[in-house]
This record gives sequence, C-alpha cells and structure tokens, in this order.
Amino acid sequence: MKRIFTTLFLAATCFASTAQEFDENAAKYAKSITAGELKEHLYIIASDEFEGRETGKKGQKMAMEYLIKNFKSFGIKPIDKYEFTQPFDLIEQTTTNISLTVGNETYTVLKDFSISPSIIQKQKIENDIIVIGYGIEEGKYNNYKDLDVKGKAVFIMDGLPKKTELEKEWSLKEKIDLAKEKGAVLIVYNSPKLKDNLVKYEHYYSKPKLVLKQDLKADETIIIAATSKLTEQMLTQAGMKWKRVEKKGMNENNLEKLSFKLDIDKPTQYLKSENVLAFIPGTEKPEEVVVLTAHYDHIGVEGDKVFNGADDDGTGTVTMLEIAQAFQQAVADSMGPKRSILIMPVSGEEKGLLGSKYYSNNPIFPLENTVANLNVDMIGRYDENHEEGDNYVYLIGSDKLSSELHEVSEKVNDLYSKIELDYTFNDENDPNRFYYRSDHYNFAKNNVPVIFYFSGVHEDYHKETDTVEKIDYEKTERIARLVFLTAWELANREEKIKLD
Repeated sequence: MKRIFTTLFLAATCFASTAQEFDENAAKYAKSITAGELKEHLYIIASDEFEGRETGKKGQKMAMEYLIKNFKSFGIKPIDKYEFTQPFDLIEQTTTNISLTVGNETYTVLKDFSISPSIIQKQKIENDIIVIGYGIEEGKYNNYKDLDVKGKAVFIMDGLPKKTELEKEWSLKEKIDLAKEKGAVLIVYNSPKLKDNLVKYEHYYSKPKLVLKQDLKADETIIIAATSKLTEQMLTQAGMKWKRVEKKGMNENNLEKLSFKLDIDKPTQYLKSENVLAFIPGTEKPEEVVVLTAHYDHIGVEGDKVFNGADDDGTGTVTMLEIAQAFQQAVADSMGPKRSILIMPVSGEEKGLLGSKYYSNNPIFPLENTVANLNVDMIGRYDENHEEGDNYVYLIGSDKLSSELHEVSEKVNDLYSKIELDYTFNDENDPNRFYYRSDHYNFAKNNVPVIFYFSGVHEDYHKETDTVEKIDYEKTERIARLVFLTAWELANREEKIKLD
C-alpha cells in the first residue's frame, strides 16, 4: 500500500511539474503548417525525378539540395563550418565474388551460404574448420574442453543437445559470442531455414550493402550461415552421418577437422552522403538543443521501377520543412525559442540508420546538452489496425528514458491536438521492435530522451506503389503540428526535462 501511494504521489508531482497552459503563440505558428504546403513539397520530393532518393546516389543529392534551398528561403542561417550539411563517408559492396571451398567441394554465396558482416575487405583464408558440436560451455557440458580455437575456424550446430539438462536456453547469438570470446576468426553454423529465406528475401540479400567507412574493421569475425545441404555435405566429409545427427544430435565433443578456403573479393564503391542541418539558435539557453529528425532517403530504383517513398519517409521529410518554417517565422517575429532547435533530415536510414548513427558518434552539439529527439517516420497513411480517417498516431519511446517527456507529450496533445495516441508498439514485447528500427534509436542508446511518431506499416511499404496520391495530407498536417507543438514546449519551458 505504501509503495502504491508513493508511486501515485511521485506521478502526481511529476505531472504538476510538467503542466502548462495554452500558448497562443504556439497555436499561431502551428497553424502555419498546412496540408497544402506539405502536399506541394511532397509532390516534388517523392517524384520520379528524385529517383527514389537512394543514399549516396543522384536522387538523394537532389533531395538534399531541395531541402537546403528551402531552409535558406525561410531565412535560416548556416552553422559555421558545417554550412547546411554534415557529410559522411560510406563503403558499398555487393554480395558477389565470394567462394567457399570445403574439402574438395566449392560452394556459392547466396545459394549454399550467406556471409556477414555485409562489408568485408578483400582477403583469402585457408585453414581447418573444427567441428565443435553445439558450441556450449556450461558446467560439465563443455564443447571447448581442452580445445584452443584462437585464430581458428569453428563449426557450430544450431539448436541444443538432446538428453542433456542445461541451465538456460542457449541462443545462436550467445553461442557465436562465446566463439568470438574464445578467439575464433571464422564461425560457420547450420541454418535450416536459410535456403527458403534466400529465395523469399532474394531482393534484400542481393542488394548492395552500405556501412559507415569509420565502422569498417580489419579484424572482424566472419560469420557464415550454411544451408542444410551444405551442412550435410560438410559433416559427411568430416566422417559424421547427417541423418544420425538430425535424429540424435551431436556428441559433446566432435573435434573432426575440415580443410577450407574462403576467397573474398567483393566489388567495392566509396560514396558520400549527408545529413541536412537547419539550426535555429535559442534566445536564452542556446547550448541546450531540441533535435528533430526524419530520414529523407529511400531505396532508389530497380530497373524501370522508382521507389518514391512518399510515406516512407517523404511525409516525415516535408514535416521537417514545415516545422523549420514555423520556427523561423517565430524568430522573424522576435518570438524565437529559448532553447536551440536543430532540424536534421538524415540520410542512410534505409541502409541501417547510418546518418543518425554518424551524428550520434560525431555530434555537432554535445549529446549531454541535447534535450530530446523527436523523430518522424511515415505519418501519412493508415495501417490495418485503423480505418481511413482515424485520428491517431503511434508514439514509441516517450516514456523509456524520461517520464517527464512522456507527460509533456500527453499534455501538449490534450491542450492542442487531441489525437489518439496509440502506444501499441511501445510495448517492450512487441515483435515488430519498431523502437529499434528508426533514427531516434541512435539518440536513445546515448541517453537522449526520444519520441518516435509513426502511423504504421501499410500494403505499399517498400514498394513502388508508395506514391503521393495515397497520402492523407490532413492527417499529416495534424501530426506535424503535434510534433511542432511538442518541440515548442520542450524548447520554451523553464526547466529542461530530466532523465529518469
């Protein structure tokens, strides 16, 4: 009972500290964000002319120039040496020119096996693969007993040994991590679903992959997932019977060795991309910064198909333009925000949150002075859980690091917008894991409170049919205004929101 009372008291105190009154100026500038202007921008950003805005390619550069041109036209000034961009270097590779020879047989990438990391330097590796069973070390059950795998390659069987009691369910990741700790330079494991996945997701596996150049590691452990067919052939060459292994599992120690050769010479391209910067200095606390993000890149073209990405994330991108214009109008009226605002359309999200990752690794403004990140990704359509016309938005992450941010968000919505705030995907157990899948996450993992605004996945997600005529611009306007109003409150309240 005492615990309940204390919790309620703290919640009430927190709510009281975040309460605010209706702000006429906030409402006035929010109204400058209109469906008509959002639509006008989106018909340009998500046109065929912009070629799907693929990171590092012509269309992304065109979108960048369009954003900068508009930010300048609003009267926003460049940031010293950065001007309006934060450039970053990328390495792109296609998954070709890789061969694996085990014993006397040679195997083909994306047919018999897949390989990671996605970017690997040119190299040839010749060694023995040590078949070590399930790759588990727990109590008396130890596949590594009296075995040194440092600098060597190992084969690990997925799954768990039969008729053996273990204290925990060993995941594949845990087994791979253990092999890395033991010093293995190459790890092969069997993947029963790989053959079907290579066919089903051929589009994903065959597309070129990008990484930040600064993330490339010379000595990263190579991981190979083997199809059941390749696994059977490997174990057969090692003198083991596959059908027996399937039925009875592997013994505790299977130390058979197989000679192998891995030849990697992947076609490599070096690219540049950019985050775009629209900075509005604060009038009273300029060192404290509210960061707003949306990714302006998409997935490009494929043959004669243009992936326009009108909703993903054209809607978030044009929201950044409208919010920047609203804040800058306030500046022109001598009503600029107390804290600074950084509106940052980022690139490389579709390639692995690369632009926001680069910023979080190389922040222009210290992350400890970053009040919050408000991230907008896909806010113009409806998912299968909502009917067209529903006045909703999914909010993700608002309570993860700062309950005060969550209270501010709710109060702003109650005062101005009255949108249904749907927290379905905020659940830690939600299988979609959206909290980890957009640019806010690179701020959250650095202890910056975040809110992710999202309308859900629809039937045109990552298809060439995600086009401008399917966007609900009034819905986009409502959510864009909510994001602006939340940023306005965070920038103008007396106290900076606190981390829990």
